[in-house]
Amino acid sequence: MELTPVLDERSGTPLYEQIYAYIRAEIVAGRIAPDAKLPSIRRLSVYLGLSRTPVELAYQQLLAEGYLTSKPRSGLFVAPLGQPAWSPRSPRQEPTAIEGAAAGASPGAASCNAPPVRLDFGYGHTDLEHFPFAKWRRLMNESFLASNRRLFRYGDLQGEPELRAEIAAYLHQVRGVRCTPEQIVVGAGTYHSLDLLCQLLKPAVSRIASEAAVNDGVRAAFEQHRFAMAPIPLASDGIETARLADTDAQAVYVTPSHQFPYGMVLSIGKRYELLNWAARTGGIVIENDYDGEFRYYGKPVPSLQGLDPSGERVVYVGTFSKALTPSFRISYLVLPAPLLARFCDGRHSYDQLASPILQHTLHLFMRSGGFERHMRKMRTLYEKKHGLLLHAVKTHLGSRATVIGDGSGLHILLRISGPLCEGQLIERAAAIGIRVYPVSTYELEAEKAPSSTVMLGFGGVASEQIDSGIAELSRVWPGMAK
Repeated sequence: MELTPVLDERSGTPLYEQIYAYIRAEIVAGRIAPDAKLPSIRRLSVYLGLSRTPVELAYQQLLAEGYLTSKPRSGLFVAPLGQPAWSPRSPRQEPTAIEGAAAGASPGAASCNAPPVRLDFGYGHTDLEHFPFAKWRRLMNESFLASNRRLFRYGDLQGEPELRAEIAAYLHQVRGVRCTPEQIVVGAGTYHSLDLLCQLLKPAVSRIASEAAVNDGVRAAFEQHRFAMAPIPLASDGIETARLADTDAQAVYVTPSHQFPYGMVLSIGKRYELLNWAARTGGIVIENDYDGEFRYYGKPVPSLQGLDPSGERVVYVGTFSKALTPSFRISYLVLPAPLLARFCDGRHSYDQLASPILQHTLHLFMRSGGFERHMRKMRTLYEKKHGLLLHAVKTHLGSRATVIGDGSGLHILLRISGPLCEGQLIERAAAIGIRVYPVSTYELEAEKAPSSTVMLGFGGVASEQIDSGIAELSRVWPGMAK
């Protein structure tokens, strides 16, 4: 288990009290189940970027009040409170206002005349050398047992219940999301999930505000459903929330934990401004947390959904494409009660396209602890690749290259000073068999696209290829002296 409290070091409340209050509230609400084992003092302090003292004091207080029990040589466990572990909300009959490849799949194949690709800095790629193939194969074989023949039918429209329960627990522990399994709808990729969401948003939403730069597939999904889009400029701390009032939008789309493609994190002040806007206007915030699990320094950034006091103003969009592999095509929505009511009433043409067999296998993988172990390994691996890439850029490109959006996720942007524009940088790289990708395609207003800036994903690149790849690029991009 991991815990993701929202901590404010500038408040007058000591950190240990904030940690204590968070854990106590989660236990009382049943979001941390009885007999669940809490992370060790050392592990939680490292995860939160704190000293051991506030964590130890919080645990001691919870022990003293009987919320926790200590088992010698085993750790700390949640004590049973003698009450239901969960009391899910009942969705209302009608909403008051309707509320990948997630952001950033790599562009399509190159032309037939292009030289063979030796190195692909594609954003949507993941490292498959470290995928637990043997473990996954065993669990999939278990899914094929005769006792699981129900998995060979169409499956639950909302997604397999066992998987939804695992997703709810995982999101709470790692991303601070507060939801029941009943609020989750499993989809076959982020665009499939967004298609459902667009259907549920109608007819109360006709205009969606969005970050000025957005994944082209997300934009296409909104435009296909004939939503007018209102671009909102970006600052160093995320979307300019003050501009929302001028848009007349009923919903806003954001990537707050790692803006795509520029990589900034939405500040806590602007997060509350978004939620205040939604509460004041009855609007909906669409939070795409496409790679929020991968953050390499600083404290973890909790989800926007977990900050919403009403639990009804934020739609959380997630995917397993970055954590596992895009080929599984498993995504999910966390729907607030008004939209969940519309889903349950059948106000959509949605069909469940995610394979029940893959859903069941993922459920077994998560239940066994394999997913948690895999995520820890991949965070470490991607952090190493991230560091190798930044070092290679500094070594071979020097001061002529500006890195944008480092510190989290599976890609960075490079702004190159010199005579070449974006298209020329991509063409020269392609001529030596290296793929880098454009950034301008993600701007809603093309005239505001950055010049001489390209995207490099590093998830699927072998560690030993990173330095040599950047060195080769430095030789074909003129003016790139150390």
